Amino acid sequence: MKILIAVDGSAHTQKALDYLAKHRKMFVDGNELVVVHVCVGVPGHVTRHLSKEIVSDYYAEEAAKVLEPVRATLAGLGITEFKVDQRHGHAAEEILKAAAASGAELIVMGTHGHGLFGRALMGSVATKVVSETDISVLLVQ
Repeated sequence: MKILIAVDGSAHTQKALDYLAKHRKMFVDGNELVVVHVCVGVPGHVTRHLSKEIVSDYYAEEAAKVLEPVRATLAGLGITEFKVDQRHGHAAEEILKAAAASGAELIVMGTHGHGLFGRALMGSVATKVVSETDISVLLVQ
């Protein structure tokens, strides 16, 4: 099975990683793991005034802040076989695109757990992913 885990560097990401590790036989061993991180896109009105190199460096630096600790956590758990997909843009949309592109059969995400009222007011990456995909989604709170 191909499993995509969305990471953002938050404590909720760590909980999702811990969950995968705790249930390693079910989610990790024998499965293909894809780690996806979505960096907030730089608005077009800003990129017009910056070189492509500066924008590219920004995305690389922001991704490294999130992905290096994730790589270290996975290595500490003995999980060395995984692919990394770095993207930028709207988080939910890019997670859905990454899941489709990788052929993921399961999306794993940490969630803030705001509850129904909080999601209605604030919106949620997890809510959008769940509502717009036919792929199974595991939300770890």
